[in-house]
Amino acid sequence: MRHGATEEQIEKLLDYESGPFGDAEKVALELAKRLTIAPRTVDDELMARLRAHWNDGEIVEIAAMAGMFNYLNRIAESFDIEPTKPGEGL
Repeated sequence: MRHGATEEQIEKLLDYESGPFGDAEKVALELAKRLTIAPRTVDDELMARLRAHWNDGEIVEIAAMAGMFNYLNRIAESFDIEPTKPGEGL
């Protein structure tokens, strides 16, 4: 929410296809989902839909963010690390 997401968007994130997102956001979320679940399904058709809204640099940034969060989640789950609340931590 600090970066502009609404409460409804956060609630509907896993159902982004029918959630309160624009076309650009939906295709970015689809990329993140595919990179998480089945990276080899990122195909020319998806790339064409991405390029209708995002330039190549932005697509790389979306992919990098999805990859970073996948990595962090796997480390946290592997070591049973509980996330901190905003303002907590070191």
